[in-house]
Formats: sequence, structure tokens, C-alpha cells
Amino acid sequence: MIKERKDIPLEDFHIIIEPPENHFPTTCVTIYADGKFNMNDKLSSVLGGKELQIRFTGDYRNICIWEMGDKSSLIKFPKSGSRKIPKLICLLKEHGLVFPAKFEFWYSETTGSWQGEYIENPTKKPSVRPPSSKKN
Repeated sequence: MIKERKDIPLEDFHIIIEPPENHFPTTCVTIYADGKFNMNDKLSSVLGGKELQIRFTGDYRNICIWEMGDKSSLIKFPKSGSRKIPKLICLLKEHGLVFPAKFEFWYSETTGSWQGEYIENPTKKPSVRPPSSKKN
């Protein structure tokens, strides 16, 4: 026996599920341990597909992305805003940055560049405790 289905009026569907909250509503870049330089959607929509110069301060805690610069120092990014830059791995490790290294960005009207600041990684490394010597 087939059950007869009956349409329910739309007014009876009164619970509306809201879209998930964006985890990073700001513009940011994440650099992974394999050298992948990844702009989030907000930043890649502005800078993706362009040739860009990437600069750091001496302590590597501030980053600048600039659309100008010497042609030989420009890095071509795909529209996705994601590209491997292996040289970054050693440089960031040498300066004590933890991977994934995340930088929050803003646009600087003064310099005409995007500037970012390193955000400390909130995840902690697992405890390295020796195994328990208790016997069951």
C-alpha cells in the first residue's frame, strides 16, 4: 500500500536555519608547513590573479602584499589566491612562528598596500608526558 502524500503549506515551516557564521570575517592569509600561502576568500577576491610582491618586517610578524615593485620580485598568484612558496617555511621557522601561521590583513591607504599582522596560534601542542609506569 502506497502512502498518500499531502503538501504542507509554507506557513507551517516557520523554523528557518541561518547560514553558518564565517570563522574569519576579516581578510587573512594562512601559511602552512608545506609552504602553501593561502589567502582567504575575502582577500583573494581582491588580490587573486595578480602579480604581487610579498614583504616582511625583520621579525616576520608583519607582512605586506603590494601590487608594485621590481618585476623580478613579483609572484604571480592564481585567482584562488593560493600558491606554494617553499622559501617561507625556513624563514618563518627561524623566527619562531608556528604553523599554520595566520596573518590578519587590512588595507593601508597611506602605502597603497595590504598589511598583515601575525596572529598567535591558539592551538597548543599535545603534552609530551612519558607513559605511565603504573601497571594494571
